[in-house]
Amino acid sequence: MKETRFLVARELRATGSGKEKRIEGYACTWNNQTDIGQFDEIISPKPFSSLDTDSVVMNFNHDDSMLLGRAGVNLKLEQDEVGLRFDCTLNDSTIARDVYENIQSGILSECSFAFTVKPDGEVWSAQPNGRMLRTLKNLQLWDASIVTVPAYAGTSAQARNVVAADIQQRMADANLTAETAARRAKAQAILNDHEAWKANQVSAEMADIERLRTRRDNLFN
Repeated sequence: MKETRFLVARELRATGSGKEKRIEGYACTWNNQTDIGQFDEIISPKPFSSLDTDSVVMNFNHDDSMLLGRAGVNLKLEQDEVGLRFDCTLNDSTIARDVYENIQSGILSECSFAFTVKPDGEVWSAQPNGRMLRTLKNLQLWDASIVTVPAYAGTSAQARNVVAADIQQRMADANLTAETAARRAKAQAILNDHEAWKANQVSAEMADIERLRTRRDNLFN
């Protein structure tokens, strides 16, 4: 199932002129923890296993009828140390001209990307505050879009319906596993403490017996 994430685009700008108009920036960045509402999420560096297929496109507002670019044609995608960088050379379509002008004038300043998580592409872990953390490690990118919708921040993501039922179930399963592991660790710690106490008791009793033997030997020698 495809998921989407919204953000204020980093270094989004309209460059070039004439027939070489381009838009460039970052569709997403790594290691920035985000509150998705029901859990926190972070993207590990360079999680996209393939970016050079023609199935990866750049749209406006994730609308396939408002195509701006396609990987391998006029859209370049690169995973650097900061995030997923894009460089799209625009054609002379109406939507391309409008997006270019709106970025240049500051009306558009946000990006979104659509992805699916590959098998074993996520890791769930419990944080000290009790919230679950979802770490994305292996993703398939489908669409990097310039968007008009506001970026979500904090718990505003709760109103966006971004968490599908299967993700909620995976989170619940991971949370149950973490809670079970925590209970087992606590029980094991109690057992270990008890075993240590018993060992100390035995040592103390043996020491008492040895002292009594020494006293007896001293009395009869």
